[in-house]
Amino acid sequence: MERIEEIVKKNAERMGLIPLEVNIRNGEIGAVIFKNGGNLNVEDLEELSRYIQKDLSILGLDGVYGINLYSPGLDRVLKSRFELDLFAGSNVKFSYEKDDKVVTDTGKLIGNVNNQVQFERNGEVINIPFEKLRKVSLFTDEFSKQKKRGHSKK
Repeated sequence: MERIEEIVKKNAERMGLIPLEVNIRNGEIGAVIFKNGGNLNVEDLEELSRYIQKDLSILGLDGVYGINLYSPGLDRVLKSRFELDLFAGSNVKFSYEKDDKVVTDTGKLIGNVNNQVQFERNGEVINIPFEKLRKVSLFTDEFSKQKKRGHSKK
């Protein structure tokens, strides 16, 4: 399994892509892929899939695994400090503990500074200790409106 994860990572990185998650189960390799500084497109994912399949063939695993590659999605939950920095500048929805309550807000993610995560909301910078964060997810007003109307894809 680790060898297969390394194949995904190596091939993604050689294309300038970043694998955020790699899961291998039930004969499937699933990976969430990010393209820093640009839009990930179907051609990128197809090319990466071919590279992965070629390396699997070299290991004698041709046809053993299906390959499913995905972009992070419009409402991706950011799961690490690395992702918080990677998606700096993005609009996000964030929840955090304040005075024994959970507060949810939206704003622009600035990133990590020491043990604080910074957000900009209405021109004001908000510093939240990393350990107080409960959830940070990508957020767009248009996506939120579509979800409420029942037009989101699942």
